[in-house]
Amino acid sequence: MKNILTFLIGVMVIVVITIISCAKKDSPAIITTDFSFSEEFDTVSKAVAKGWVIKNNTRPLGTVGWTQGFFYVSMYHGLVPKNLGTAAFNYPAAGGFGDNNPSYSGSDFIMTTSECGFNIAYCSNWLISPEVTVKDGDVVSFYTRTYANPAIGADRLEVRLNEADNSTDVGKDATGVGNFTKVLLDINPGYLLQGAGSYPGVWTKYVASISGVPIAKKSRIALRYFVPDGGPQGANGLGVGIDKFQFISR
Repeated sequence: MKNILTFLIGVMVIVVITIISCAKKDSPAIITTDFSFSEEFDTVSKAVAKGWVIKNNTRPLGTVGWTQGFFYVSMYHGLVPKNLGTAAFNYPAAGGFGDNNPSYSGSDFIMTTSECGFNIAYCSNWLISPEVTVKDGDVVSFYTRTYANPAIGADRLEVRLNEADNSTDVGKDATGVGNFTKVLLDINPGYLLQGAGSYPGVWTKYVASISGVPIAKKSRIALRYFVPDGGPQGANGLGVGIDKFQFISR
């Protein structure tokens, strides 16, 4: 009797192990989706076609929003307006701007200037990413620069996250932020012309991490050129360029 009981227990153990093994084989694989993307800003029109949105809430409003890369120095800062020919980050040019990649030209970046406003203006010019799924640990990186450091006029750039939804709501005036209430990164909030914390005069990489989003959700990321006392006649602001933007899904 004891031998029969032992045999039956052994058979039951084998059956249970077989069932568990089959269940594991039949279980669907866990699929993780990579929402990463990058943008080189080869042309503004291509970026807009891919979902980038430009909104200029500067008051009073000027004539130049986010546009193809060049640096336009205002006559109100004591210089003649001209294209200064600054190369894109990836452009194979002298002066440390390039990485010898011939697929880029000198204007392959996106930029805005103080001419986004008129006279003395409160500049608030937004460049908003396509809809993206974000969560804790995701990373935003990009390269940026102003024309020179020490600077003629101080520039500032904020990186903001829409915490509410996936809309492009940035408010309706120069001081509003709409649903983009979370600041991921703030470059030169003290409006310094030079030194530590000022806006770089050479292409410089910045990185910001997403936090406070434990469950993945659809949202958007915005770059905001934010310069009070800007505009062509203001004390602040010259212009900034953005290149090689990347969203990295972790």
